[in-house]
This record gives sequence, C-alpha cells and structure tokens, in this order.
Amino acid sequence: MTQPTDRIIFPAEASVTLRPGGSRPTATKPGGSRRTATNVEDATQVDRLRAWLWVWGIVGVLSLGLFPRSLDAQSELLQAAGFDSPRIEQLYPADDDESIGELAKLIYRINRLSRSSIEKSLSTEISSSLRGPAVGLGQVVAVEGAVVKVQSLKVPARLVEFLEMRQLDLVTVETGKQDERSAVEVITSGLPAAVRSGDRIAGLGVVIDAKPDSGGDGNVADAIAALPLQWFPANPEKVGWQLLAKQGVSLGELSGVASRNRQPLSSDDTELFYSMLAAADRIAKLPAAERVAAKPVEPIALLKTPEAFTAEWLRMEVEVVQVTRISVTEPARIKQLGADHYYQVDAMGDLGNVKVQIDSGTDAAGDSPLFQNRYPISLVFKTLPAFLQNKLRAEGKAEAIVADLTVLVAADAFFFRLWSYPTAYMQRFGGGNQFGPLLIGADMINREPTEADPVGVSIFGWIAAVAVGVGMLAILVWNVVTGRRDREVQRQRKDREADELRLPQ
Repeated sequence: MTQPTDRIIFPAEASVTLRPGGSRPTATKPGGSRRTATNVEDATQVDRLRAWLWVWGIVGVLSLGLFPRSLDAQSELLQAAGFDSPRIEQLYPADDDESIGELAKLIYRINRLSRSSIEKSLSTEISSSLRGPAVGLGQVVAVEGAVVKVQSLKVPARLVEFLEMRQLDLVTVETGKQDERSAVEVITSGLPAAVRSGDRIAGLGVVIDAKPDSGGDGNVADAIAALPLQWFPANPEKVGWQLLAKQGVSLGELSGVASRNRQPLSSDDTELFYSMLAAADRIAKLPAAERVAAKPVEPIALLKTPEAFTAEWLRMEVEVVQVTRISVTEPARIKQLGADHYYQVDAMGDLGNVKVQIDSGTDAAGDSPLFQNRYPISLVFKTLPAFLQNKLRAEGKAEAIVADLTVLVAADAFFFRLWSYPTAYMQRFGGGNQFGPLLIGADMINREPTEADPVGVSIFGWIAAVAVGVGMLAILVWNVVTGRRDREVQRQRKDREADELRLPQ
C-alpha cells in the first residue's frame, strides 16, 4: 500500500527593508506597508521621531569618525547620541515611563554606533571592577562578570514601533576579582531569554550613573547602557550550545538570529556567522575521542520549527550538487576566520512523503511554488573535507570558483537559520526569494561506495551464484530420480498387462 503524502503550505515570504546604516531588517508583507498610521497626526509623529533619531545618528557617527579620541572625556559619547547633561541625569534610575523611554532611545542610538570606534575609547585606567578616577558619565567601559539577576523594563507603547524593541533588559552583574568585587546594573537589549543567574556576560557600554568609591580614589560605575551582550552560559541547554561555548563563541546573538528566519543574510548576522564558522572548523579537527555525536534531523523539521534548532548540533543526509568558493575581503573577518575564503555547498535533502508548498497568495493551487521529494539545503565550510577536495581534483575542478558535483554525504553541522535568496524557480511564480536551511558545517562523511566493485556487492553476487547452482543441481537430481521412478512404474505396468493378456494354456 502506498503511504499517504502530506502537504505543508508555508505563507508567502516576507519582504525585507534594510534601513540606512545597516540596521536590522524589518519584515513586511508583499504589497503591504510596514506600518499603518491610524490618522494624520500619528503619521506625523512617526516621521518626526524617526527624523530626529536619524539626525542624531548622523551626528553620532560624524562625531565618532572625526573626533574619536575626544570620547574618553566625560560625556561626549552621550552628547553625540543626543543626550546633554540635564537629559543624562534623567536616565537613571529608570523607574517610570519617561526615564525608561529616554533610556530606550539611548540604547537604540548606541546600538547603531560603530563598535570599533567605541572600542578605541576604552580607558586602560579602569579596573575590571569598574573603579577608578577615569570613571564618569559617558565613559566607555568594558564590563565582564557573572549574572546575579535579570529584570525586564517595558518600553512605553508609543516608542515600540519607532525603536523596534518592546523591552530593555536590566542585568545585575558581579564584576571584579575576588578582593574587589562590585555589582553594576547593565541595561541592554536583545538579551536571550535563556540567560540565568551564574552565567557569564561581557560587553561594551557607557557609564550613565556613578558614585564615589568608598574604598579608594575616584568613582565606581553604578549603571551602564550597553551594546548587546556576549553570553557564555554556565549550563547550556543544547549540545550545540555546549560545543560552541567551549570554543569561546558568545551565544548572546542567538535570539536575534532566530528572529530573522526566512530573511536574507544581513550585517546583523555577520559576527555570529563567522564566529560559528571558525569554531566549527576547530571542532572538525578534534580527536575522535573528543567528538560529540550529532543529532539526526530531516529537512522538514527545520522548515517547520527553525527556532527550535538554532545553533543545534545536527547530522543531515544530503546529496551535494554544487560547491562555490566565497571570498572574504574585510580584514577584520579574515582575521576572525583565519582565512580569506570559505565554501558554500549547495545540496538537496530528502522530504520523504511530504510536499512543501509556498503560498503565493493566489487561489489557484497551481500558481504556488511546490517542492516534493527533495528540498534545497545550504551548508558552509571553512575547509572542504578531504574526500570532497580529492573528488574535485579528480574531475579537474580543484581551482574552479563554482563546481558542479554530485555525491551523497552525511553532514555534521550547526543550524544557523532559514535564509532567503533569489532563484529562477521562484521567478516563475512572480518573484520572491527561495528560503531554506543554512547550516555551518564541521565535518562531512562520504556515503558513496569507495570501490568499483564493493565487497558487499561481490558477496551478494557469490551468494546469488551459489543459490542458482544449488537450484540447478536440485532440478537435475529431481529429474533423475523421477525418471527412474517413471521407468519402474512403466515396467511394472507392462508386466501386469502381459499377465492379464496371457491366455490360459
């Protein structure tokens, strides 16, 4: 009996609008608006606030680009972000809608400043406990320590759409060495929900509140407004998270990556993408005894619930169809990756009896893209597995930028997210991007036979030959035996007939 075929229909892919400065993409439905103002006054307020934020963003970037060394003074960074002294004093403590709203605007602005420019303003005079004469409002500091407590600050409803955040995260962090520990409140955004007490965090921020140091000269930071934090969980929930954390990969951006499923890759993905790519390559070089078994997964599971697999360590059976060499040109990323290129491996994964249909928004079922039997899978590797390199070399494609190749493999990889990209197939249905799983590979196992006449095939051939020979011998023996019996029966019958026909003498 033929097994029933399931059909899964996915909504039409959201389009993506990238804002100036490489900000996070905002999803919109095809033909729709990213927002709908309820009246002319609301629309005017939206435009005014966005214009205000954009102007101050330009001022901030110009200030950092033209006067990077001036930021180690008291509050120039906050002023560059549009916060003068009276306004700074209203930031903390954030205990009402007004102060939380102001703090949310500051977080929004510093999230869009250049991290490298901010790093140049770090003071070497400030200890790990955030104490010293240089500690003051607006001072750029590096914070690192253990999480004590996490709280949420709800962003006022009137600002949610403008700032693209619903809440701020207030993290109490214990910093410093054993003999000079202190607690500081770090206000940030995008903190993963899985952060727990005892986890370690690290990041950059600006001091928004300080108090005199009772144990020495200068001040001690009391509150910091920070860029999204790096997160190193004490007890990672998933095997993949454990492996990445051991390799020093911050998991602080996982929630952001998961929120961008079915969108094109953007600058928001860059840091974690290259960190995971370098870590996966290191994991591939570990001794076999230190390897951890990957969890088998089918493509349909990643398509249905991608958020459940973010950064998970998985094994997928696929058929490789193409290998592309991707150049890396940015010096910082070359240093991070340890190479000036990586490889994208395009493959096909088995859908089993499931059909995947992407809803195009039309009533006619035939007007929607439909995938059955197989679905496109994308893998990236810093280094191609040796057997794949050998296969390319044997086919004279070792130096090719793009090489078609067909080989069955099992890939051990970290799931990054569903990403989208243009394809000719999708253009046939009115445009839109194809979306599919993107995995960051560590290892690949060749599933194809390695010999022209594999030993398994030979054994089965011998077994079949023996079986045929035995069968023929059995038939021959049976014919001989039955032939003898037939002759004996005929002789006895003739004897009886002769006796019956013999006349009496």
